[in-house]
Amino acid sequence: MTVLDFLLQHVALVVLVLASGLMLVWPEVQSLIAQEKSVTTLQAIQLLNQRHALVIDLRREKDFALGHLPNARHYPTDELNAHRAELSQWKERPVLLVASAQSTGTARQILLKAGFVDIFVLKGGMTAWVEANLPIAHPSSPQ
Repeated sequence: MTVLDFLLQHVALVVLVLASGLMLVWPEVQSLIAQEKSVTTLQAIQLLNQRHALVIDLRREKDFALGHLPNARHYPTDELNAHRAELSQWKERPVLLVASAQSTGTARQILLKAGFVDIFVLKGGMTAWVEANLPIAHPSSPQ
């Protein structure tokens, strides 16, 4: 039996393997296409401490209320455009975007139009931050 014979006899298996592989690399491909700069939690801490990055949390209000990065500003993606003028005072600083599963591409485009240059995305979002056992703030707690 040749490799070609095996592939022809097990087409469903081959398709399943290819689809699984594509699903594994798709997030990386998307970030390369969008030219997103993803950072780990350690890199995010360095951005915050050394470069005083502005943290923008794009998640829904109820998710933000459950906990967020200290000093994070809450601007859901669909409201971000309305706050461009307000945000422009920080355009010299790098920006760290915190999102859940939704894409950060729209928010990135809005910030680029507002004059921001260094835009980073927290890889794994708030889940990664919590799993790294890093400090979490709540709207009622002092930031």
